[in-house]
Amino acid sequence: MSNLSFVCRADNDLYRVLSDLGGAYPRYPSLAEAVSAAPAGSGVLALADAYPRATLEVGPQLLEAAAAKDLRLYLEYPAALPGVALGEPRPAVWERAVVAGDGLAPALAAGRILDLHTCWFLPVAPRPAHLVLARVAGYHTAVYGLPAEAYPALFPLGSGETLIAATKLSQFVTARYGPTAAWQALWERLLRWLASDDPVPPLRWQPAVGLRAARDEALPDTVEAEAFARSVAWFRSYGVYSIDQKKGVIEGYESAIDEQGRQMQRTWPRGDCIGESTMPFILDWLVNRNPASKRLAGQMLDYVCFSPDFREQDPASPTYGLSKWSPDTPVFYGQENASIILPALLAGRMLGDDRWDERILQLLLANLRTTGKLGFRRNALRRGDFPAGPEGWRPLQEAGPTIYAPHYQASLWAAYLWAYGLTGYGGFFDAAKQAIGMTMSAYPDRWIWTNGLTQELARMLLPLAFLVRLEDTAEHRAWLRRMADDLLAYMQPCGAIREGLGPLENGKYPPPRSNETYGTDESSLLQEDGDPVCDLLYTADFALIGLHEAAAATGEALYREAEDRLMQFLCRIQVRSSAHPYLDGAWLRGFDYELWEYWASSSDQGWGAWCVESGWTNAWIAAVLGLRLAGQSLWDLSTASRLRALLPKWLAEMGLA
Repeated sequence: MSNLSFVCRADNDLYRVLSDLGGAYPRYPSLAEAVSAAPAGSGVLALADAYPRATLEVGPQLLEAAAAKDLRLYLEYPAALPGVALGEPRPAVWERAVVAGDGLAPALAAGRILDLHTCWFLPVAPRPAHLVLARVAGYHTAVYGLPAEAYPALFPLGSGETLIAATKLSQFVTARYGPTAAWQALWERLLRWLASDDPVPPLRWQPAVGLRAARDEALPDTVEAEAFARSVAWFRSYGVYSIDQKKGVIEGYESAIDEQGRQMQRTWPRGDCIGESTMPFILDWLVNRNPASKRLAGQMLDYVCFSPDFREQDPASPTYGLSKWSPDTPVFYGQENASIILPALLAGRMLGDDRWDERILQLLLANLRTTGKLGFRRNALRRGDFPAGPEGWRPLQEAGPTIYAPHYQASLWAAYLWAYGLTGYGGFFDAAKQAIGMTMSAYPDRWIWTNGLTQELARMLLPLAFLVRLEDTAEHRAWLRRMADDLLAYMQPCGAIREGLGPLENGKYPPPRSNETYGTDESSLLQEDGDPVCDLLYTADFALIGLHEAAAATGEALYREAEDRLMQFLCRIQVRSSAHPYLDGAWLRGFDYELWEYWASSSDQGWGAWCVESGWTNAWIAAVLGLRLAGQSLWDLSTASRLRALLPKWLAEMGLA
């Protein structure tokens, strides 16, 4: 490939990749100089150094000079072209690159999807193109074809000896374009054409955001301790925030990736994220005796438990004692309240501190009294859902909804069962056992799944493990085993759990059913059953804690072996990145275990494939790492005497005596 010339800086991704492979290619300060100096019949690439500003001016005389020498040109992100109207630069939002036609075959087939994330592009009127930018549904392929609105992204000019890119295709390393194999294939195909079919070496590069280990790489015995330490460091350096006495944690980092490969913080304080994110610090104290972690965990719990930003403090209100989803959003989710209860119970034991005991009893009873008589609680309650007055919670308690959706219900059932073990109060046990039994009877035909069926299975493991703790019967073990068996049917040899769909009519957030609905709501990471994606936000994290507690509750090898396999997988795919240190030590949401990189159908409006969620994803993975290192389980009844002594007061206070 000696017959290539470049107009670019030495740090351009494509130029650097080729140079690292041992090539030596001349660079010129301008396209005119490159065309003048290039050997006849060779290829010239003018790359967009000023991107996202478009600065390359191409006139007809330059194109004529190139044609006279039989040059093949690749012109990237030009400001002006003869005969082509280029619009003002605009960022992609939901548009992805799609192969249009057979011009890139056999390397890339028509309909293949490549992602440039939030790249900038120059809108061009429809014309024949090899790549277009369009809003399409699909995982690897645009399953509904191309929509009417599709912007040419890579197209021939004139006789076809000049290719125009309407965006910076050469930013594939810095801007973290994906999937990697598709970009390798694209550039190898383009370089062969530019070099007049000279052999092109396989392109390889180190990604800007990489992984801890390859699929089959040997891992040291210390890998879990290393992963835990890196996760705690990530939380401390890039998750925790402070506003005076308020010590909290951000939601995480948004899925959108800009032209420099950066992701922006999601700074919204959420009660569930703050509660769950105390667990890495609690366990860092237990495992490593780090007093700074102990102090920080206590400060975070103080904020989420006692601040009016979250706690409903008016005894005359029917929402008294509940915890808001966020300071500005008075919505009361049972699952989010459980995300405070479970870590606080863990903290009360492991930090040896009783200062949260009364608040947690209050929060438990506030949720219990808004749970219906069959043990199901409405997914989300708002102040307007309650009749006025301090007794406005009673109609909710007397109602009998059946909501077969473990995503919304199961964590609270687990909290109730643990609370029963600690307090002996039968109301907790009766509600959870009744609802769990009905849910198991309704499985699978009447289950409502959220983003996938697998996450519902994963969520059920924890309450079923706790139920076995309290009533170790053949039936309860059979329920737990059925959920585990059905979930582990999706487990891959590498330890990943493939996402799976239930009946589409039962899906709350199914895959997009048209191009137009891509990105308009919450959504699955897969487009069709069989897409090789593992969801770390909704499935793998909850499967991990569920398997850990199932192994501890039953002593059965099946659960421990599955937990070990899943943990090894998660240790391998923990992020390593010096280019983006705010991601180093974290886990993102969607991982393709065949490509061995973070990739999925990123249709979810708020939490796409590359998002980093502090609480649900990272906190639970770190928590199980810490529990394993400490030889502990979540379930423990050592604080029972403290809580039982306080129970009569709070039953009376909450109107349940």
